[in-house]
Amino acid sequence: MISLVITAAGNSTRFGENKLLLEIAGKPLIIRTVEQFAQCSKIDEMIVAARKADMGFYRDLFEKHHLRVKIVEGGAERIESVYNGAKASTGKIIITHDGARPLTPVWLVENLILATEEHGAAMTAIAPTATIKYAEEDLIIQRSLPRQTTWIAQTPQGFKRDILLNALESAIAQKYFVATDDSEIVAMYGHKVKIVPGDPVNIKVTVKSDLSIANEIFKQLTFAAAPQL
Repeated sequence: MISLVITAAGNSTRFGENKLLLEIAGKPLIIRTVEQFAQCSKIDEMIVAARKADMGFYRDLFEKHHLRVKIVEGGAERIESVYNGAKASTGKIIITHDGARPLTPVWLVENLILATEEHGAAMTAIAPTATIKYAEEDLIIQRSLPRQTTWIAQTPQGFKRDILLNALESAIAQKYFVATDDSEIVAMYGHKVKIVPGDPVNIKVTVKSDLSIANEIFKQLTFAAAPQL
């Protein structure tokens, strides 16, 4: 049994409005996100963590688009939303994903599941195409990070159930809410995380220009065959 938990309880602060309801090729962004995973036969259930005030709206929206999705209440912090979704799931493997990534290829989901089954924890990521610089608050460059050993994190990420829940419970108990993704939390509590090479089209819509890019990609994209791992 494999469960998918999608986080959709954010405030879209940087965007200025609920970006998950803005359209990509005629459908709300969150619908495009869920539809991609609905195409993956290995996903047994889909759960969306939403703000309490939005739960009824999202339930009606998914029913309108004939998508079988369980809605749970999200938390004030992303970690809490993932935890609530994971607790409500039944899968031995839990896939976590940002609601604002609507273009995830099915082959990438399948590759992630295989890596999770083998390693217990895995994440999708892409290699940078530009030099990454390290600087602290004064913005003075201290060093360059080599491209060969640097990765840009994506979702989906996958975990065996006990690994994810134990890490999230520990982080919540310690009020550790600074982690930017679930793999960071799992690694922090002692479990190695395998990188699965991702796809540049798997963008996260963060600012308004990203929405235009996502629309163009969706119009032109035929998802390619999976690369050899």
